[in-house]
Amino acid sequence: MSKSIRRSAALVLAGAAAMLLLLPAAGQAATIFGSQLKNEPTEKSCEVVGTCTIVQRIVSAPPNGDPYSGGAPISGVITKFRTLAYAQEESGQITFRLANLTLPDPNNLESALGTAAGTGPTITLPAIGETEDPSITEVPARLPVRAGQQLAVDITPSIGIIYNSNGDKRSYLFAPPLVEGAGQRGSTEVVNELLVQATIEPDADNDGFGDETQDQCPTQAATHGPCDTTPPGITGLRVAKGKNISYTLSEAASVSFKLEKKSKGRKVGRKCVKQTKKNKAKKACPLFKQVASFGGPGNAGPNSAAIPRKLGPGSYRLTMTARDALGNTSTKTTTFKIAAKKKKKK
Repeated sequence: MSKSIRRSAALVLAGAAAMLLLLPAAGQAATIFGSQLKNEPTEKSCEVVGTCTIVQRIVSAPPNGDPYSGGAPISGVITKFRTLAYAQEESGQITFRLANLTLPDPNNLESALGTAAGTGPTITLPAIGETEDPSITEVPARLPVRAGQQLAVDITPSIGIIYNSNGDKRSYLFAPPLVEGAGQRGSTEVVNELLVQATIEPDADNDGFGDETQDQCPTQAATHGPCDTTPPGITGLRVAKGKNISYTLSEAASVSFKLEKKSKGRKVGRKCVKQTKKNKAKKACPLFKQVASFGGPGNAGPNSAAIPRKLGPGSYRLTMTARDALGNTSTKTTTFKIAAKKKKKK
């Protein structure tokens, strides 16, 4: 591929970055941040120190190329990394990562404190000749990111990934590499523009999957395919001897019961109300009054529960509600009677 074609590819990606960085961080809109990848790398920054970490800080932001140092503009999941890098003389490795940066002295940009904040994919770049041009490499990822975190890479000595510009696009080099859990460490030196870019997608349910391309159901943390909208099935609901409840669930769920006693009511307008002397000539209707509410076991398969109070004679309605872990709800109702005890003959 010619140098002009490669540069065109970089400009297309830069244009996409400029467009997406202007979009609001809402819904399922992906956001691109980091280097615009407009310039080819000019140096191998870790050639002398060995494998090292380079953390990006200042890049040129669209649309005017103003310096931007805020890192990730939103929290979410990085679903793609891109870099414009090369390996020379021998193949080399790039491990994409995230880092937190602080400046001990905001007026002195020559040093920073860094901590490793997350590790992404590792790629191997084959060596290219001195006359060959580097090209943009895109790598899929699934790395949670918090707003403000910076893009970083671990690279081996043969990798060129820094564009030596006029000095206002700075990154920080750490040798040896930063290690997750190892705490904060001062930078070894300041370098120029780190040629790394990433795509962030929102993660509404905080499940670690990007909502746009990785998660088909961003409202259910336990589901990454199509949303589960099937409510738990309830079968075999019955009450024995006015006390013992039995039922079967198709899946585990939280279970609640509402117990009501039936009495005679009268239809007044659209409502069934308690019978009084005034309305007793109205049309009769069943009137239910709640007498108890309680929970029960919710295991997948057969279950049993007990009504927590003694019931007197009459007709009753028991309504069972089952709610699964994803919020899908189903209800089932059954009725039963308790006969009055027969009076003993004298």
